Amino acid sequence: MMHTLGIDIGGSSVKAVCVEYEGGIRTAISQRYTNPDRDGLITAIRECISSLAVNHPDHVGLCLPGRMYADRRSIEVANNLPVLNDWLFKNLLASAFGCPTPPAFRVVSDADAAGYDFATNCPISGRTAAISIGTGIGLCVLDGEQIITIGKKGIGQIGDMNIGRFDGTDRINSAGTTNTPESYFSAPALQQFNTGSTLDLTSLTQDDPPIQALARTLQVVHAIYMPERIALLGGVGLALKSHAQIIADLVNDGLTQLAVQSWTLEFATSPHHAALGAAKLAAHDS
Repeated sequence: MMHTLGIDIGGSSVKAVCVEYEGGIRTAISQRYTNPDRDGLITAIRECISSLAVNHPDHVGLCLPGRMYADRRSIEVANNLPVLNDWLFKNLLASAFGCPTPPAFRVVSDADAAGYDFATNCPISGRTAAISIGTGIGLCVLDGEQIITIGKKGIGQIGDMNIGRFDGTDRINSAGTTNTPESYFSAPALQQFNTGSTLDLTSLTQDDPPIQALARTLQVVHAIYMPERIALLGGVGLALKSHAQIIADLVNDGLTQLAVQSWTLEFATSPHHAALGAAKLAAHDS
């Protein structure tokens, strides 16, 4: 049976999917971790591979956070998962599969992978800005199903831009930058709402700094990229769905007239968008 494996290495767990060429999809999530070393991360990846019973996939799509080196062979800086720094992707996968030579693989950023899966599952002809919100925050912009880049590079680190104060207190994220989206509404910034298995954000109101900061961030995205649709993905995106109208109203209050006024706000439908997107993109290489 032909199949592709998608592996999403996140800041707190590994998610994986097995996509069979006949159309079947199986999913797995590892145990949660905090600042793992290399052995710990390999254990988490192997946990998913074992659960899916996929030892010899035809292709592997690998998505992970951080800025890659120009040669795209390893991560230069991963603030939210520093164990990845300078770890050659081929060596990481060889260790995970327990073999000297890993299967054929493609590496993509976690934001691009998640955005691609969402856009292909819920297609529109216009522009989508997909924001993945988990341990870190990343942005993917697509025209239809085509991922936009600036030359061969990405489109910036939206999670690290300064969006100002919302309660008179400076907030610093893991990269040491101040008053950023990651400072306000990443999973670590919202850890007081973590129930252990889920993120319960129902008590947040439009006056709370995380919601205010999110609305400001989306206004910036509108001004720069002019999307017809914004999708909030990742674990935090899933948890924010009940706040859809509040968020949209705050974004529209003072939104630039150059933005697409008929824009829509949508949310993740699965915690596996990134793993699925990585698998789809890897399959395209076949």
